[in-house]
Amino acid sequence: MVSSVSNMKLVTAQIALQTIKGGSSGSSSGSTTDHDYSSLPSQTRSALSVMLDKINAGKAGSTDTSGNTTASTDITTASFMALLRQNMTAAADAKGAGSQEAAMLAAFKKGQLTVTDPTQGVSIKAWDVTDPKEADVDQKKGTAIKTEDWNDFLRDHLQRDSHGRLVRSENGSFIEKGTGNEVYFGQVGTQNYYITWPVKTETKPASGTGDKPATDGTDSKPVANTTTDKSASEA
Repeated sequence: MVSSVSNMKLVTAQIALQTIKGGSSGSSSGSTTDHDYSSLPSQTRSALSVMLDKINAGKAGSTDTSGNTTASTDITTASFMALLRQNMTAAADAKGAGSQEAAMLAAFKKGQLTVTDPTQGVSIKAWDVTDPKEADVDQKKGTAIKTEDWNDFLRDHLQRDSHGRLVRSENGSFIEKGTGNEVYFGQVGTQNYYITWPVKTETKPASGTGDKPATDGTDSKPVANTTTDKSASEA
């Protein structure tokens, strides 16, 4: 009974908002033409808009003005993770082994990828929405962090050399201060995000021992280089 009432409220709000914004075509029942909400007081129209926004908040996605389904910009949602996985997979296939995109995807598959949005004050470990164990997960709780604008956040987190230039790894990733993690900063969907993962480590064979592992425990890491600091968002 509660579910039916909730569904009715959702349908009513959707019809109202569509009418307020100019209506929508293609309704099989013709309900949008039977109800004219444009004459309602402005406060009522606003209340309907807020109602629909709250219902849609945190859902798997929303719909743009063209009627296409778009991913959520909330990094704690399964919708965002699905888009992230899709983008990384396509980019890694295009760029190939040794690329930043391939490193990101490998870390993602190992559960080592972290996504941060300082403008919203949240960070979260990425998860694979195609994993059957995660099939029913619509959203996870993120970790609250200090809310900052991008300039301050990147200045505080990206490593620079003695000349003030941003340091990059061999695959083109930025390097994070303190942790040494690799960093991607750029768009996923329509907004920018800060994504980190541990540097890949490999055990080198000891000299003259064929394929036997080294015994000194030394790991190889990507060779760091630098780039002029035009804009961190060019990553």
